[in-house]
Amino acid sequence: MPAGTIKLTNNSAAVTGTGTSFTTELAANDFLVAVVGGVTYTLGVKSVESNTGLTLAAAYNGPTTTGLAWTQRLSELPHKWPLMWLKPFVE
Repeated sequence: MPAGTIKLTNNSAAVTGTGTSFTTELAANDFLVAVVGGVTYTLGVKSVESNTGLTLAAAYNGPTTTGLAWTQRLSELPHKWPLMWLKPFVE
């Protein structure tokens, strides 16, 4: 599991970390995974602003929580593939 804990706020796309290293552990299009009240949330990452701040692709719709353990799931596609390589698959 990655270091640190996170705060998720109901109806917000902002995630705040404490003791986290988001810039080295996550990138746009990865997924942040957290269990809140027995429910697993797999949240798409839109952007990583700093080691302790990131923005989700959509607002989190669960209960506000803090001090939450989390893990990451990397996107299925390598981050550095040129888009032209993907073009045949999206037309």
